[in-house]
Amino acid sequence: MNIVLGKDEEIKETENFTTNLVLNWLKTDFSLTTKRIIGYQPNTLLGVFPLGKKEITYPLKNIAGVGVSTKFHLKRFIIGLILIFIGFSMMGDSFLGGLILLIIGALPLLNSFTSTLGITNNAGQSHLIEMSILEKDKVQSFVNKVNVSIADIA
Repeated sequence: MNIVLGKDEEIKETENFTTNLVLNWLKTDFSLTTKRIIGYQPNTLLGVFPLGKKEITYPLKNIAGVGVSTKFHLKRFIIGLILIFIGFSMMGDSFLGGLILLIIGALPLLNSFTSTLGITNNAGQSHLIEMSILEKDKVQSFVNKVNVSIADIA
């Protein structure tokens, strides 16, 4: 991650977070500087193939709050279960087809429970960045450091 720093700006913390539980090569990178939060989130095709990164930048003075939440995605869970059940039922007729559906069904099923980093600006708009549930403690630690930096500026 190549970050261009402003005058009197220093990097305080840099973290990489796994975006997807199964596809661990998809990473979201965040850096906390003395003046802002800079993040790079992967853009993907079908949620699997990386096609670049989306840059997120927030000056610390414009951030009202940063938090972490967890969420259960019922739609992903149901789609994953349906694909897995169809895959099991296909195993007798076409083992390879059933196996492929099992693998495809496992992706949404395993990613139905996620953690989300939320950044709210002074206007009340929130930017949510979804990550793997296994990263929740790491995200919480980063959020705590951001909140301390926001408090130090105020």
